[in-house]
Amino acid sequence: MQSGRIVLGALALLATGVAGFAAGKSFPQDAPMAQAGKEHKWLATHAGEWNAKVGGMMGESEGTNKVESVLGGLWNVSHFESEMMGQPFQGMEILGYDPQKGKFVSAWVDSMATTLAVMEGTYDAETRKLTMKGQSVGMDGQPAEVVNVTEYKDDAMAFTMNMAGPDGGLMPVMTIEYSRKK
Repeated sequence: MQSGRIVLGALALLATGVAGFAAGKSFPQDAPMAQAGKEHKWLATHAGEWNAKVGGMMGESEGTNKVESVLGGLWNVSHFESEMMGQPFQGMEILGYDPQKGKFVSAWVDSMATTLAVMEGTYDAETRKLTMKGQSVGMDGQPAEVVNVTEYKDDAMAFTMNMAGPDGGLMPVMTIEYSRKK
């Protein structure tokens, strides 16, 4: 069954390439690679290892966050580890900047959910805050609006996760105080 899907996928790619070639279009061999812009370079400064102090509705704990700048500085990949409600917790984020949207974009997965949280947002240089908005899973297991705000300090970050509450308004769910490991 799996090999049949692979063959069908390969045939679909081949057909797409043949159709493009027949239409006189091809992918140029000298197509420019994406270049990191100022937003990407700013994100890359967050690469490194961070200590995390977690607080909120799911209890308090300490953890770590390892941030890597990857793919020529276009994306940050974060590996977060802590405890939530007395259980080991792991999360991963891919964060970058989409120049076509003019927004930062992220995808988050963790060990407490089977859904992908996709967010986008903007950075305010004056307040040094990155505000990301999107959908995640609420405490009731249903889709819920999420607004994450990260305030950047010199070698520290303060993260607040706000989620839609029962009344429809946003309520704080979690805070994380990050400090760069020395």
